[in-house]
Amino acid sequence: MIGAVISIFLHLGLSSPATPLLPNDSTVAITDSVKAARITFVKTAALPVATIDRKTIESLPASSIADAARYFAGVQVKDYGGIGGLKTINTRSLGSQHTAVFYNGVKINNAQNGQVDLGRFSLENIESLTLYQAQKAELLQSASDLASAASVYIKTRKPEKSGVKAAYRTGAFGTQNPSVTASYNGKLKASANVSYLYSNGRYRFTFHESGYDTTATRTNGDVRALKGEVSLWYEKLALSGFWYSSERGLPGPVVRRVSDQYSSKDRQWDRSAFLQGGWETSLSEQWQLRIGGKYARDYCKYLQDPTKNAAVMKVNNKYWQSEAYLYAAAAWRPSQWLGASFSIDARRNGFSSWSETLAAASIPEAERLTGLAAAQLAISPGLGWHIHTSLLASHFKDRTSAGDAWSSRTKWTPTVILSYEGLSWLKLRSFYKEIFRAPTFNDLYYTIGGRASLSPEYTRQLDFGADVSLPLPEGSFRLSADVYGASVTDKIVAIPAASQFRWSVINYGKVRARGADVSAAASAKINNMDIGLRATYSYEDARDRTDRASDWYDGRIAYSPTHSGSAVASIATGGLTASVSWIYTGKRYRNSANIKENELKPWYTTDLSFAWKGIAVSRAFGSIGIDINNLFDQDYEVVTRYPMPGRHILIKLTIEY
Repeated sequence: MIGAVISIFLHLGLSSPATPLLPNDSTVAITDSVKAARITFVKTAALPVATIDRKTIESLPASSIADAARYFAGVQVKDYGGIGGLKTINTRSLGSQHTAVFYNGVKINNAQNGQVDLGRFSLENIESLTLYQAQKAELLQSASDLASAASVYIKTRKPEKSGVKAAYRTGAFGTQNPSVTASYNGKLKASANVSYLYSNGRYRFTFHESGYDTTATRTNGDVRALKGEVSLWYEKLALSGFWYSSERGLPGPVVRRVSDQYSSKDRQWDRSAFLQGGWETSLSEQWQLRIGGKYARDYCKYLQDPTKNAAVMKVNNKYWQSEAYLYAAAAWRPSQWLGASFSIDARRNGFSSWSETLAAASIPEAERLTGLAAAQLAISPGLGWHIHTSLLASHFKDRTSAGDAWSSRTKWTPTVILSYEGLSWLKLRSFYKEIFRAPTFNDLYYTIGGRASLSPEYTRQLDFGADVSLPLPEGSFRLSADVYGASVTDKIVAIPAASQFRWSVINYGKVRARGADVSAAASAKINNMDIGLRATYSYEDARDRTDRASDWYDGRIAYSPTHSGSAVASIATGGLTASVSWIYTGKRYRNSANIKENELKPWYTTDLSFAWKGIAVSRAFGSIGIDINNLFDQDYEVVTRYPMPGRHILIKLTIEY
């Protein structure tokens, strides 16, 4: 079906007379137009977008994608403690399931619970990390790119030269983290990275609660993880492979009686692998085509053993996921002011599990077929104005091994984007977007009774923003600001039942949010010194509007700070680079009952980073870096009862040839 639709679409377009291709619905860049009629256009002005490039990544005291994502405005990274803890991203209080994560342009999917652990992706081989609110305003993209409220794009480094880079990081928590990256730059470009991480996860913490104080050592936070990445580029063909294997302890929340009996001894094993690829070509001056696909397999084992912790019941579960995904997109641009595109995606997700303690009939295998189709229209009427609209159709079909018939649903969601770029120093933008998330397999089938009739969570977003860019002597300054409103209806809520392992799930909640994101960046060169400054601030007012009769109606939702922000200052001269970074999160509540007992105090951390690079032998370069994290040894919690590490130091040695 995909091939038939694309063939008809291309046939209709190729019969049109050829005219010069200038999409002009945002900033336009033309590359290799004589060789391949290849047009690439950048859409950064049309929507709120923030990028952390390689230069900034190297100046941050960060080791994973999750660490770097904390410096985006309007983002909360939930961190469950230590190097091995789960780390998820939440944008503008819409929920972590509404923020999609893309690896080299292809979505990372988790049909089981809808969440992606950003802690498993290191920064060693990353070129850039980009956050888009709503979606990318580009014509040639898959339908999945349009299917989330916000998106994080991870882009690996494309080789500029052939060589080998070896790195070794060590320090606090018994951390041992060697990695090797090999690159080849020719007609075929290739990059491969292998890394190993070990940490015992042990650190001192102080826990405060009403009438109770204790100081103890965080235990069962160890992790052993082996990761491999391979990327290939040949002309317009790109392939990526990823493999990850880990065993870790899950330290669990801190309880009042900190002892071996009550401390978590839970263990988790993960295996994850995927292979993905994409090919893009210009069929004519008017037509472009992109096709691609992905296959992924995931395995997870979770063990909760009462012989090691008398306070828990026996849980020994294994989970398997598989995904097969294909997409095709075609873009048509007949004139300087008009462009259109059509894309279709097909995805199959399979999920199965085994439990030592639950009956086989209560944990059915599940299968989901997803079809997405998107149409986009871009119009540039002139005088710097650009209009970009899209309509996404999403069709889901589910069934389980319990003998259920296929259940299906189809949803249509629109997006409208308006931007103005009539002045070289000023860009204005606004967007309205509707989108939803389908219930996950956990929501539907791994709860008491199951809830196959659950409705999708709907989000609506409205945003107005501006960018101001000014030149500086040997530098630049950029200020970006957005005000927004957002809502979530039919919010999927899990309610504890008799079993803490299997909950009841219903459509219940409503959330309304409004806020503002501001970010500023400046760079300058003074007396052979490169100076960079970056700062963000977010104001957010997200409230629970579920039940007017409730005493807690209109309370601020859990883990949503009113004020948050970050700042990074860096300086580089010769082979020396130094930076200081600061992250602040204001007062929050652990749930919508905004009472003193549920209040989480504000927290901030200050980190220092130093690196020196010098010539070792011939073409080989050696460097040493030191990160001092949580310089002032602050006691804080990102998630309640999950204390974070105090001051700790990590050292990194690198040799590059």
